[in-house]
Amino acid sequence: MNSSSLGMIDRTIDTDILIIGGGGGGLRAAVEADAAGARVLVVSKGIVGKSGLTQTAVTGFQVALGNADARDNPSIHFEDSMRGSYGIADAELVRIFTNEAQMAVEDIESFGARFDRDADGELIQRGLDSSQTYPRSIRKGDSLGTPIMQALRKQVKKQEIACLQEILVSRLLVVDGQATGAVAIDFRTGQLLHISARAVIMATGGGSEVFPVHSNTPDATGDGAILGLEAGAELVDMEFVLMLGHAVLHPEPVRGVLFTYQYLLPKGARSPYNSEGDSFLAKYDPEGSDNPARHIYARAIFGEVRAGRGSPHGGVFFDPGSLPLETVENVLPSQTKLLQTLGVDMGKPIEVGVAAHYFCGGIKIGGHGQTNIKGLYAVGECSGGPHGAARVGGNSLTEVLVFGKRAGRHAAESIVSTAPTTTKPDMIERECERILSLLNSKQSPGFRPAEIIDQLKQTMGENVGVVRNASGLRRALMDIERICSEDLPSMTLANHDRAANYDWIQAIEAISMLKLSEVITTAALERKESRGAHYREDFENQDDEHWKRNIIVQSENGVISTKLSPLIAEAE
Repeated sequence: MNSSSLGMIDRTIDTDILIIGGGGGGLRAAVEADAAGARVLVVSKGIVGKSGLTQTAVTGFQVALGNADARDNPSIHFEDSMRGSYGIADAELVRIFTNEAQMAVEDIESFGARFDRDADGELIQRGLDSSQTYPRSIRKGDSLGTPIMQALRKQVKKQEIACLQEILVSRLLVVDGQATGAVAIDFRTGQLLHISARAVIMATGGGSEVFPVHSNTPDATGDGAILGLEAGAELVDMEFVLMLGHAVLHPEPVRGVLFTYQYLLPKGARSPYNSEGDSFLAKYDPEGSDNPARHIYARAIFGEVRAGRGSPHGGVFFDPGSLPLETVENVLPSQTKLLQTLGVDMGKPIEVGVAAHYFCGGIKIGGHGQTNIKGLYAVGECSGGPHGAARVGGNSLTEVLVFGKRAGRHAAESIVSTAPTTTKPDMIERECERILSLLNSKQSPGFRPAEIIDQLKQTMGENVGVVRNASGLRRALMDIERICSEDLPSMTLANHDRAANYDWIQAIEAISMLKLSEVITTAALERKESRGAHYREDFENQDDEHWKRNIIVQSENGVISTKLSPLIAEAE
């Protein structure tokens, strides 16, 4: 690390591989790239290894070991995953992560993670819902992200991998089609950084913060997808935002906290019910299941609320008291304890509802996490291709660890034959001017960044949520355009200091979130059918004849465009 000769840059850092994101995908890539001999730098908006979305995972880690049922194998896992993607996941990517899942478990356990095992020492595999032919989810209690992140943090420390925290990357640098690094801001000091790299791995998670209720951490603002898009990367499947019906809605301190009550249904818990006391899930599931795939829960709850049969805070009811407390605590120990700590009485019915949970699409990747930009990789929720129209529960951790390893290894091997590329100073200076201009005083006060984000969340929640239609999607696009043209130019910050100015950081995030929302809405308007996590009430049926294909989003000079992939043949 050293000071910079560039006028606006305070510090220049040189590395072989820059990894943006300190969650599971980023750290798994870092461990592998470092082991392959590359110089690695991990930068994160939060605390490396203690922020991001992997730590919040509770559903399970899918791996077809056959412990619960000997008939299970990676081929069945592949078939379940393709069916769960509604036929439009990239079959090559699905084959890779289902085949390499067992190695991913062995790797993470070698780093120190421990999962539940039976008396004979075999990993315990549990069923989740109808998306699994056989039970194949492994966990630690009712958690999974925590032990995985603990193990990865330990391994990163052991390998002495360089990490920087509270860093916002504002622009990827690409020269002649080659990723060359990034411009970033150090939150704490306000310094502008130029990070020079020969490869960049994007591992920034999703963007559910654009919706009013979500289950993610507050830093899930979709940075990676938009950084990639603006650098020339293709995005895919951005219309598919997985909404879950497992968020607790009341009291306010727990709003958005996931309570995976579907694990309690096989234990005899009463099915979720509406304000009239009626169970309703089966009538919304095409297969008539009373424990359907997760996105069906969201659509079912939305339907009951819209029909006037919802709970006071916009959801439905689930009664944990329909089981002995001991059973609830045994099945979901940490979730139960958290809710009790926050004032929830687990002996009484609680209100549960819809929350944005997972972006099924992102930067389009190949088998090693590579993108259409040389030297740029994407891993985890900011990537697109492995999940298609609806991610199967428990596949995210499988995928993030498999492709994190692959991207780290491939990036490290590729730079051996890649000549260093020099970034033009004027490209860096233009980005510095852009982000510094947000600190300038405005003659007439306008909206604060948080107020702009609140406006965006409102229109996304109302128009681009669980159930969509053309008029609502067009309304959202008009709202986004109005905010961009009228409110952004006069956006006002609370202060104009650079050090520890989180208003400044939020202003940059607001701009990115508006672009992300435009991408989601544009793709959703383009797809004139219902498939997986995308439900159009004006096109209620799945239309394989015309729409068994992917929508790819591109940007040129800030203008978004879409194109369609060819029709997808049945996976072999």
